[in-house]
Amino acid sequence: MSHQQNQEEENQEENQPELQQPDRQVALPPDVQAVLQAVAVLIRITYNIVMDHYAPLYINPPHDTSAFSGEDWVQELLAGHPERIRTELGVHRSTFIVLVKALQKLGLRSSHNVSIEEQLSIFLYTAVTGLPCTHVGERFQQSPDTITKCVLMSSSICL
Repeated sequence: MSHQQNQEEENQEENQPELQQPDRQVALPPDVQAVLQAVAVLIRITYNIVMDHYAPLYINPPHDTSAFSGEDWVQELLAGHPERIRTELGVHRSTFIVLVKALQKLGLRSSHNVSIEEQLSIFLYTAVTGLPCTHVGERFQQSPDTITKCVLMSSSICL
């Protein structure tokens, strides 16, 4: 009987899939492989979500990279066709120049980044278009914070 039991055990072992590969690596059952693949996918998704959220905090690529600055655009409006400045800023060129001089008399000065003409243009462009600061900032190649300051400063002087 002991010989028969040994033979039955050998037969059972032959019917089970061999987990040991020829190069002495252990092969995992298919259900374990599927679970590991699912875990790997979840880890990859989690990594991508975390990187999408936190990478901008540490990796800050330049934002305002246009070769055409807001000041250049304002100068182009002033030198260009008379209707263009009216279309973009809502005032004629002569009115724009009078407003710049009035703001200078009221004490508004150019900052190291933004001229009085550009500050006034930011205010007028925002008033005419109703665009949010991020969009206006893109037009003038300035940060939304700078746009907000220009709009608030110009509007407080106008009041």
